[in-house]
Amino acid sequence: MTDRKSKSKTPLNRREFLGSSARNAAQAAAGVVAISQVGKLQAKVPATENDAVRLGFIGLRNQGTSLLKSFQQINNCQIAGLCDIDKSVQAIAIKLIETTKRQPFLCDDYRKLLDSPDVDAIVIATPDHHHAWMTAMACDAGKDVYLEAPTTHTIEQGVQLQKMISQSQSIVQVGLQQRSGLHFQSAIDYLHSGQLGEVYQARAWSAVKRQRLRLQTVSQQTVSGQKVSQQEPLLSEDVQLAWLGQEKKSTLHPLDWHYNWRWMWDYGSGELGNWGVHLLDAARWGMNVTLPQRVVAMGSCQHFDDGRQTPDTMNVLYDFGGKSITWEHRQWSSRGIEGRSHGVAFYGDRGVLILDRSGWKVYDHTPAISVQASELRIAHARDFIQAVRNRTEPTASFEVGRISSELCHLGNLAYQNKRELRLDEATGEIVSPELHS
Repeated sequence: MTDRKSKSKTPLNRREFLGSSARNAAQAAAGVVAISQVGKLQAKVPATENDAVRLGFIGLRNQGTSLLKSFQQINNCQIAGLCDIDKSVQAIAIKLIETTKRQPFLCDDYRKLLDSPDVDAIVIATPDHHHAWMTAMACDAGKDVYLEAPTTHTIEQGVQLQKMISQSQSIVQVGLQQRSGLHFQSAIDYLHSGQLGEVYQARAWSAVKRQRLRLQTVSQQTVSGQKVSQQEPLLSEDVQLAWLGQEKKSTLHPLDWHYNWRWMWDYGSGELGNWGVHLLDAARWGMNVTLPQRVVAMGSCQHFDDGRQTPDTMNVLYDFGGKSITWEHRQWSSRGIEGRSHGVAFYGDRGVLILDRSGWKVYDHTPAISVQASELRIAHARDFIQAVRNRTEPTASFEVGRISSELCHLGNLAYQNKRELRLDEATGEIVSPELHS
């Protein structure tokens, strides 16, 4: 696609965007919205039939690799650029590009993707604490965005970013792949049809055994029963600053950065923001609710004593007034509710529907119904490309993802503050005083 207008050297200031106090949120949001209007007066137009959407990827481990594989399966899609601060990861990622396709350019500075006129859309698969400001800068540069969930690291960031995106021409798809899965869609249609009667309660859960964190001070490891010295991996100061952010310092062992950042508040949102954002999204979708009136949470690190900050065991209750959703996770057990390691249960007065990525089934209802799993990842990638080409709203818009992400942030805030949160029904704002995060 060649009709995109990309601003060079976008001036958006990361520190200003990520102001931490509620007092400066409105000013920061206003500044972001103002910046987003520069150079965007000309609306984007739908692509022609033969145009390919050219993608640039930021973050190439774990989810980034999975997305890279998925987007290569989509017609009218070209991988134009790959960015990761770790050159060894770049080398692995480039090998995943099919030899018959044009090779993308490699970089370790995401701004090169934003400044490139050969990139139409950005795929962001970085840790949570980079999501909001990278999305803001991508939209400011005139790019469309595929953003992994959760959308932001705080509620405040979501409010700011929502205002900016609503004033821009950019399309933002959130990585809630279940929204594009046919069996998830059919389950929600069944719930909304009323065949289960009134559905008063939903329950979402995850039971997955996680690895123990390494300690920064570890200097030995055991190999074949023998203790041998272990050389601490050395990371350059530039790489550390790029990964952590200039205002952060990490207690994580460098070998844990690439997945276990999720269990540290500075970078992730715990299991609630990892699995919870996907399953709570399905729960509120099926219950047809947005934000709750009250949130109560409890939990702790009951199994791990390895320095992780987020709870390894947690329960959250979301009260929507006449309807409720509960969340439960354990990071030290794989036996979940209803015999499934993860899923969502919808309890109606005419039956129960159990839904996960393997399919869905109705119990205590005649006739009994069972539906097999559908493909999610490629379908969701295809939905984004179609939305970009046609300039239409994607299946999982930023607003959809922001609300589901906010459920996770609310649960974490209730846990951290050890108190019930109450929200204003009209504005959705927390009315409980003196919260800290």
